[in-house]
Amino acid sequence: MLPTRPYGIGVIPRIRRLGYAALLTAPFTSLLGWPAIVTALDPAKAITQYVHHVWQAENGLPQITVQAILQTRDGYLWLGTLEGLVRFDGVRFTVFDSENTPEMTNSRVMGLCEDREGSLWVGTRGGGLIRFRDRKFTAYTTKDGLPSDRVRTVSQDRAGNLWIATQGGGLSRWKNGTFTNYTTKEGLCDDEVRDALEDRHGNLWVATNRGLSRFKDGRFTSYSTKDGLPSDSVMSIYEDIEGRLWFATRGGLARYEDGSFTNYTTKEGLSENFVTSVWEDRAKNLWVGTYGGGLTRFAGGKASTYKVEDGLSDNFIWKIYEDREGSLWIGTDGGGLNQLRDGKFTAFGKKEGLSNEVVWTICGGREGDIWIGTHGGGLNQLKDGRMIVHSSKEGLSDDRVWCVYEDHEGNVWAGTYGGGLNRLKDGKITVMRGKDGLSSDRVISIYEDREGALWIGTDAGLNQLRAGKLTVYTTRQGLSSDVIRFILEDRSGNLWVGTDMGLNRLSDGKFKQYTRKDGLSSPDVRSIYEDSEGTLWIGTSGGGLNRFKDGRFTACTTKDGLHNDVIFQILEDSKKNLWMSCNKGIFRVSLRELNELAMGVTKSVTSIGYGMADGLPSAECNGGVQPAGWKSRDGRLWFPTIKGVVMIDPENIKANPLPPPVTIEQIISDDRSAEAVEPMELPPGNWNFEIHYAGLSFLAPEKVQFKYKLEGFDSRWVEAGTRRVAYYTRIPPGHYRFTVTACNSDGAWNVAGSSFEFYLKPHFFQTYWFYSLCALWVILIAAGSYRLRVRQLKTRQRELTTRVEEALAKIRTLHGLLPICASCKSIRDDKGYWNQIEAYIREHSEAEFTHGICPTCMKQLYPEYHDKIVSNPPGSQGT
Repeated sequence: MLPTRPYGIGVIPRIRRLGYAALLTAPFTSLLGWPAIVTALDPAKAITQYVHHVWQAENGLPQITVQAILQTRDGYLWLGTLEGLVRFDGVRFTVFDSENTPEMTNSRVMGLCEDREGSLWVGTRGGGLIRFRDRKFTAYTTKDGLPSDRVRTVSQDRAGNLWIATQGGGLSRWKNGTFTNYTTKEGLCDDEVRDALEDRHGNLWVATNRGLSRFKDGRFTSYSTKDGLPSDSVMSIYEDIEGRLWFATRGGLARYEDGSFTNYTTKEGLSENFVTSVWEDRAKNLWVGTYGGGLTRFAGGKASTYKVEDGLSDNFIWKIYEDREGSLWIGTDGGGLNQLRDGKFTAFGKKEGLSNEVVWTICGGREGDIWIGTHGGGLNQLKDGRMIVHSSKEGLSDDRVWCVYEDHEGNVWAGTYGGGLNRLKDGKITVMRGKDGLSSDRVISIYEDREGALWIGTDAGLNQLRAGKLTVYTTRQGLSSDVIRFILEDRSGNLWVGTDMGLNRLSDGKFKQYTRKDGLSSPDVRSIYEDSEGTLWIGTSGGGLNRFKDGRFTACTTKDGLHNDVIFQILEDSKKNLWMSCNKGIFRVSLRELNELAMGVTKSVTSIGYGMADGLPSAECNGGVQPAGWKSRDGRLWFPTIKGVVMIDPENIKANPLPPPVTIEQIISDDRSAEAVEPMELPPGNWNFEIHYAGLSFLAPEKVQFKYKLEGFDSRWVEAGTRRVAYYTRIPPGHYRFTVTACNSDGAWNVAGSSFEFYLKPHFFQTYWFYSLCALWVILIAAGSYRLRVRQLKTRQRELTTRVEEALAKIRTLHGLLPICASCKSIRDDKGYWNQIEAYIREHSEAEFTHGICPTCMKQLYPEYHDKIVSNPPGSQGT
């Protein structure tokens, strides 16, 4: 019986992959001994240990049925959904559908293919075949010769022909702009075609609802269950790097080699016989998608499944696809898009057998076992890849195990929070409690010194267990606090004890305390480590990392570049890096940089942080107990988190060497958007705009870093961090070139980046014409002003000339009369007295004055007139 869900199938990419796929031999070849590939999915990991991410409608998908997946050469991931064609850059979804793309009369996308020219071909369920090229869509339907508008898949052969599988219309070939159709009349098994693929020998294989057809030299050859197929209903076709063909059918998976079929069903490990999609990744894993049974992986001759209960979003799978960085993408029928990728860390949780995922403590054993203390799940033992649980059912005093340690004799000591101290030996458990002399039943830390003495830290003091005898140390003996969080013996035999109220050193039976007064950045000590040079490193809560050397403390905090100021555990790798855990993940810092900071050689350190994108199930680690991390004999580092245990091999950290392709998507100016296509001209007034870009890495897209520069405006590169848009304001008109580069999460830079040029057109008042007209206007105004001024000056000159001539005429009329004494040549004072003399003389004589005469000279020359004028001045009423 057919499933009730709508039918659809994704496209298998038709351009042969280069060098990273391989075959499985019958039944399947062991993968051991093959070289590791940098970004491949590690076949040694369980599927549940890969980093898993899901995108659904709430994350931006227009619809949660994904039938086709393809990564184009520019780096974008394209998805076919029931409500549109989707372009994905790892962060943002861009949807093309019948509402915003007129050429898409039907938004149900069933198949995708990129041809050798870079055109994207889109098969729709009712809208025909669509080509996306140079940012333009072109539709081809039955009006253009297509036999059916229901296109399921598209592929391209070596000659460049496109083969279109249609629903009900048979097979069609697109060549030189013309469709040539093939149906049952030409020998095809059925007109219900689901997939088509040309193999390396030039055979065209066609999957139909009623068998398999092979097209060679113009003739069809049919294959059915009579020839060995598990089912006549063939869903898809896949060819691996060795040329073996895989057919997904409703009755199982078939491999075709040397003219015969080999079938794989649930008997061979398939989770479901209804197979829809097949893919072999670059690490030699064969992935099989089923309709109802989830995902099956064949690796190393073993089959493993991945279903909803394991984390898969849906058990009904349409498409499996691997991108250029090694991520595996799974398109489901109602569960959205899934991504599986390898992380730098390997996680162990409930799916790997852990009894409780809240883990407090971890340590390694002499035989390579890993002991894990959980909060409520007892003590777990990871042995040969299998998890063994020791809990209260087996006699453990309390299932809240806060510290664990295996001593040199093979005794495993488990400190609990309330149940005292447990010893596991030869399958038996013995318990030591407060009534037995232990300072408290709440055990926080355990440590063994070089002499074999066991030191037990509790919330009520430090205990030493030597030869079966307990000795207790508390604040009465000189400890700064009774809450003992960490214990360490240095190379000189001093015992260092970290408490919540300071650091203590036990030497010659006496304690010496170190607190803030002595330079410790925080009194709450969470971890202590001595490096190969004898330097002591102290991790604190709130005070970062302290270096203690030559009796002096030097702190390194977030202000100096440290990832976090809360440090739970300190471990060192072989490359002299310190690895530290905190509430915000795990990070590492070079010892050289830390020492240079302490010596004042440098002002900061570089912290490399790891979080959920790197494989941590949670960024929150646990600490405040000992040990809260462990370096196993093989150099691997183990840390507890609130969601299980994580492990990393510092000697084999897989870095992504592929720089991300960079694209400039659009430019938005004054709320109007346009694609960044050269040549571009922006109209006047667009002084404020933003440029959107993308760096196409899907391993950790949220960690992709960008820098950009607008030549002609920016004097230097702008460090944008993870921001995917550049903002500009008050940009003057002119020609500009915008360039953006990006690096992936491991620092691999795309140096060339992407760039485009544009021209910001000026307003008329910003053009050279306007400036020229303004200059001409200024010149004309200046010239007019000059001429007007000259005219005014000439007029003024004429007026002055006229006035001078008039004045000279008046002077000539006065016959030279001047206010100067004719006798002594003194200038008269014009007080009127002199005028009175002249007036009197004129009235009483016939004298004419050409010059006046002053009173002094008049008295001497004309005494008779002088006395009369003085006694009877002119104008008086005397007789």
